[in-house]
Amino acid sequence: MRNPRKYFVISVLSFVLVALFIVAAVREAWRMPAAQARQDREYVELGAKLYAQNCIQCHGPWGEGVVGMPLNRKENQGHPLDPAFKDRYQYLYDTIAKGRPGTVTTRWVKVEGKHWLSYSQMPPWLRENGGPMDEHMVKALTYFIMLGNMPVDPDDPNSPDYWHSIGSNEFPVQQPFYGQNPKEDIPKLLPRSQGLTEEEMKQVTALLADLPKSMCLTCHTIGSVGGKVGPDLTRAGSWGFDAEFLRRWISNPQKVPNEERMPIYWSANRLGTGPEPELKNPVVSGINSYMPAFEGKLSDQEMDLIIRYLLGLK
Repeated sequence: MRNPRKYFVISVLSFVLVALFIVAAVREAWRMPAAQARQDREYVELGAKLYAQNCIQCHGPWGEGVVGMPLNRKENQGHPLDPAFKDRYQYLYDTIAKGRPGTVTTRWVKVEGKHWLSYSQMPPWLRENGGPMDEHMVKALTYFIMLGNMPVDPDDPNSPDYWHSIGSNEFPVQQPFYGQNPKEDIPKLLPRSQGLTEEEMKQVTALLADLPKSMCLTCHTIGSVGGKVGPDLTRAGSWGFDAEFLRRWISNPQKVPNEERMPIYWSANRLGTGPEPELKNPVVSGINSYMPAFEGKLSDQEMDLIIRYLLGLK
């Protein structure tokens, strides 16, 4: 006769094993999403730091696009592991890794009377392509663009600054350099501009050294002085823009319509300075510029002097 106790023990052990498998499965089902969320956050935080250190000057502090393409577009926002965004992830990763063709120095061209098109090159960032980053860093930048909550609604006053949205109070942008004594050192360090007299150079460098008033050097570098948030303006006069645009932009960039911003149209298949741009499918920023308005803060004479100075930097 078979031992009933033996079968009882086997049944209990089998039940315990099944229960353990169920608990493990439930725990694993909970653990995997938590681990994925933690990894996503680590990538986004690293990407934010890399963006601040390397990308902000061309793509803007909100990803709005300045010299570089606007990144705060809805088609860029999704999870990299979502099959629906697989191609977008690969496109962004490859563009960062390999760069984009164009002119080595910043160059914008006015087309159709008012639209600005950037021909500026984006350099490769992956180390094997000659850049300074490894695959992990390029991946982190891609995750940041897709998951970093860049604001996309220009009419939403609550659109978050994305470096705050990831829980960091410190956005690690390189600190501005003004010399030891800004009011004395800045005029000595600023490059000379073509077409300005000695007296005009004294006036404009003194104006730029007055940081609370002009504020240009708090965000922009000119020569060896200034900040690292806006584009480097050291050769701004060779970029292709005109005095009319600069006056409108410095006065109040928020009043410049999106379709007239610089740059706003991008040719997907451009090589160098050609082919002719296709303007039917513009790549448009979702928000206005981060740059403040100086209308009323600078006199007409002061604004004209700054514009002439910038146009003479070549």
